Amino acid sequence: MKSLLTWVFLGVALTTFAQKSPAPVGGLSKRFTYQSLSPYQKLIFEEFIDDELPPGKDITSTLNGNAWTRNKSRLAEALLYRNHQGDKENAAVVLTWLFDLQNLDIADKDYGVWKGSPNQTGNYDQNMREFIGTDLVVIHHRYRHLLPAEVVRGLETSLMHAARGALKRNVNPDYNNISIMSSLMMEYVGTVFNSSELIEAGVKKAKQIYTNYHVYNTLCEYNTPTYYGVDFVGLALWRELAHSSEMQQMGRTLEKELWLEVATCYNANLKNMSGPFLRGYGMDMQKYNAIVGIWIAAAVDDEKVASIPRKQGGKYFECSFIVPILDLGIEMPNEALARFKQFDAPRFITRDVPNYYEGDKLKKVTAMINSDWMMGGLWGNRKISNILKTGTIHWKTPSGDIGWLLVPGEGKTNVRVSETQMSIYLADKDATEFSLYLYAPTMTPQQFAATQWTLPGMTLGIKTSLKRISTEFIDKESLQKVIEGSNEYPNAIKVIYEIPASWDSAMPLLDITPKR
Repeated sequence: MKSLLTWVFLGVALTTFAQKSPAPVGGLSKRFTYQSLSPYQKLIFEEFIDDELPPGKDITSTLNGNAWTRNKSRLAEALLYRNHQGDKENAAVVLTWLFDLQNLDIADKDYGVWKGSPNQTGNYDQNMREFIGTDLVVIHHRYRHLLPAEVVRGLETSLMHAARGALKRNVNPDYNNISIMSSLMMEYVGTVFNSSELIEAGVKKAKQIYTNYHVYNTLCEYNTPTYYGVDFVGLALWRELAHSSEMQQMGRTLEKELWLEVATCYNANLKNMSGPFLRGYGMDMQKYNAIVGIWIAAAVDDEKVASIPRKQGGKYFECSFIVPILDLGIEMPNEALARFKQFDAPRFITRDVPNYYEGDKLKKVTAMINSDWMMGGLWGNRKISNILKTGTIHWKTPSGDIGWLLVPGEGKTNVRVSETQMSIYLADKDATEFSLYLYAPTMTPQQFAATQWTLPGMTLGIKTSLKRISTEFIDKESLQKVIEGSNEYPNAIKVIYEIPASWDSAMPLLDITPKR
């Protein structure tokens, strides 16, 4: 144990953990009370409360089999944060309901986790332990004085079970969004309830996350508009609620560096992050609620600049993240904040990303970001997943909508981009075909000629010797298997190419050259 701890300290190689560092110089550093919220911030916050607890409705009527426990823990936190008449009483009811849904059987593999995904109240989702557990950490730290003694006792019991369950699970530190939250929950609960085992496990995992990040200066879950948002909540928890000064400093450092990374990938003109996405749901942050977008909305505090669609878009339940964002506050470098408000300059990105998905241990990322179009590619992935976006092109159409091209995460292809071109290569020698998906308003299959696709706002030059099998509109149900928000893309098109047997994987299957 002694040699292991010595190695961890050497790997982290930090000597300035003695005290909590000041806020980043020249950056946004803001804490919020309910009374200090701007009209836009308050709108997002109150919309969430009203969605979970419609005005005039009794709180108990919302606590049923269709309720998602994570949103209810956020509702309890939001009510205590606002603390209007009846709020703390309603929060106590929600918390008591949550305690009853937690598995307290230490012999069970799901120990300390919660029931309650929509329509699946008999099932447990391991990750809800960290999501709900960290919500309860905030409630315990900041609002337990507002709660009855019996609810506080239930809260403390629930937290101890969640932390012990996290210790038992011991999630891989490269499972970034969950491990970041898990480390804080163990360190906080261990300190408050005097468990050295939990403290050591939490700090150790935090150091592993920190050390792993600085090998390649990226997270394993690279460029994820949803999960980067969860990472920021976890790092803000380190910053605000960790008792360990080491974790506080590590949280601030990672938070700052990750914001700069996100800002590098973000295009304020298109209001989107550039692909490729190792974990991504939709293709347009203006049409689905990505959690990074909620952070950006709270930071820029301007509905015209923000990218989230709120109730008008998909995955509205993610807007529950406005609660911990406002409760924990925002620290963001000025350079990042400026890039979220206005596009500054074109940039070409290359990254080596350590990742445990099937395929190469190091994934190769390339991306080109211009003011009115951008593209990205992923090399080395063989995992098949609809949340993987192996190749992407985004552009602004004449109507102001975002057009896009997607190479899906089918495990069949590698994608590399230069400053001017996307090249798609064969990754699976057994593959006999591969697909592309495209969207732009008023687009039709007739616009897809052999060597040039003339689309609204973008012309794509095509170079290939492959036979194109089909170019057809795709129905919403089929598209939903590839991206979130298929209802927003009624005229999306799927293009399929045939791959000849014994194809030379050193030769590109297809070269695409965007032309504005």
